Amino acid sequence: MLNTHSKFEDILRPDQHVVAKGTILKSEGDNSHSRLYVVEGWLAASKSLEDGNQQIIDFVLPGETYDPTAIDGKTSFLQLEALCDAVIVSIDKTAWAQLLQEDLDLRNAEWQRDIAAQARQSERMLRLGQASAETRIAYVLIELCIRVSGHGAQCDGAFHVPINQQQLGDFTGMSSVHVCRTLRRLNRAGVVKTDDHMDILIQDLPALAELAQVDFVTLRNEITTGAA
Repeated sequence: MLNTHSKFEDILRPDQHVVAKGTILKSEGDNSHSRLYVVEGWLAASKSLEDGNQQIIDFVLPGETYDPTAIDGKTSFLQLEALCDAVIVSIDKTAWAQLLQEDLDLRNAEWQRDIAAQARQSERMLRLGQASAETRIAYVLIELCIRVSGHGAQCDGAFHVPINQQQLGDFTGMSSVHVCRTLRRLNRAGVVKTDDHMDILIQDLPALAELAQVDFVTLRNEITTGAA
């Protein structure tokens, strides 16, 4: 999450707009000339096949920015959708480049955020290709807990994610039925407690980390930043 700075705040303040849950902010191939900053709410960045099957690449949380512009500098390479009612700011790419040039703290914060995002995606890709359903779900629950709670010091409290089981499946490469069955097994084992509204309580973090095949402290340090 970015710390705001005076010039950054000057850009954010007048240009905030509210979008409703389900709003498609960008589709693949749309014109794209700006970076989006999330003030409130969650966005999903996703890619889709011609048959309609979708893979959620990442979630964009409050305080984070995302640039969907392809290397051609004018089109979006993926879809961005509001997962709940959200407040968004669209920042012109030229203005953003000038901000980064003038503000060292902002530039460092974005650099750290990009590295953390790459670390998250590498962990997820490993599990998408090589891990069981339990390992995929366990990892994602820990990752989301860390991100939602900032530095995720303990991840021993309840947290909410504004996604349904279908979207969790799109994030982990599983069907909603498979997600439901996997969560049910984790609930019965006393590792987590979840409900239909995706309120999540991690009841046994060591057991969940073992299922996810991660060291919690190492993961936390890799996917969070000092600017969070």
